[in-house]
Amino acid sequence: MAGPALGRSRAIDHLRNLVILGLILFHTARLFDSDPWHMKDAGRYAAADVLIGVFNIGQMPLLFFLAGITAMHSLSARGPGRYVRERLERLALPLVAGILLVVPPQVYVERLATGLDGRSSPIDLAPGTGFPGFYPSIFECCYPAANFSWHHLWFLAYLLVYALALLPVFLIARRPGVRALLDRAGMRVAAAGPLALLAPGLPVLLAEILLRPGFPSTHALAGDWANHLHFGLLILLGGWFALSPALGAAAERHCRLLLIIAAVATVLAVAAWMTGALPVPALRRLLRGVAEWATILGLLGWAGRHLARPVPGLSGFSRLAFPFYIVHQTVIVVLGYLLLGWSGQPLVKYLAIVAVSGLVSWGLARALAATALTRLLFGIKSERPGIIPGRSRT
Repeated sequence: MAGPALGRSRAIDHLRNLVILGLILFHTARLFDSDPWHMKDAGRYAAADVLIGVFNIGQMPLLFFLAGITAMHSLSARGPGRYVRERLERLALPLVAGILLVVPPQVYVERLATGLDGRSSPIDLAPGTGFPGFYPSIFECCYPAANFSWHHLWFLAYLLVYALALLPVFLIARRPGVRALLDRAGMRVAAAGPLALLAPGLPVLLAEILLRPGFPSTHALAGDWANHLHFGLLILLGGWFALSPALGAAAERHCRLLLIIAAVATVLAVAAWMTGALPVPALRRLLRGVAEWATILGLLGWAGRHLARPVPGLSGFSRLAFPFYIVHQTVIVVLGYLLLGWSGQPLVKYLAIVAVSGLVSWGLARALAATALTRLLFGIKSERPGIIPGRSRT
């Protein structure tokens, strides 16, 4: 039987895998929602807006929170020098490879979609321009006014910056005295009941209320201060949960109530966003903040209950999750372009793109994991004897 530490590692890996697989649902819906994106269907559908609203609340915040947990666990198995070197290998190199190899096809097909409404960057290519002729222009900065972009790989850039910038904080937190203090604080919060678990999310909520009005999300790294404080705090909270097992155990005990709170707050937040029913922005951000943190806690507890053991298919996906993330949006954007002529039957079209893009992304991830060069370029660890699939190794 797996011990508690191994069970928690599996649960974190499996939960992260599910979130990354869910990005297929999210980014395919971006073809059909009302906001601009890199490729758009001819129709716009409220159901897609609802789906985007729900995913936006917890998806990326949960990934940053889980990154904080795995970063703290990583420092328990390696020194800071090796930690930095591995982060550069696992994040910086794949970011560069992705910018040069994975993102350009997205920009290219967006440029080919001449006259298509709703594109993020409605610049058209000259007729007859092939991809080789287009490629040199990817070094012209910056999207949407030009072609250089990291698109969805902003997540890798942000993770890299936070991994390096927050390393001194994590090292201080791991000192015996500080760690004991954080563990005691976690035990007090855990013992105070399920609603007390919502309190650690207050700094994130305040960051949104105070900074978001002046710093809307850009994913451009420079000047994206509301996102930096928001995501940075989530990584620090993840590190605290890694050092205080009582917090994760409390999330497991109360996961049903936390998920109910998350569901109610999410419904209200999405309804307020879509209808404008709450004219005061701070109140909308309050609802969204409660929904986000309750979702993180509820899913963390649910994973601890149900995903702390080998799960067929999901455990084996852990090694492919990272390359899957890198390639999946390009596959969706290209499929969206190829299927522009498919009008009507939006649900069937959506499900078809979800299925095909998921399979193609999985196949590409397996191909990238097959050679030493592509494993190096895309941050994929080699399989080693004795490593149990699903156990966190990051």
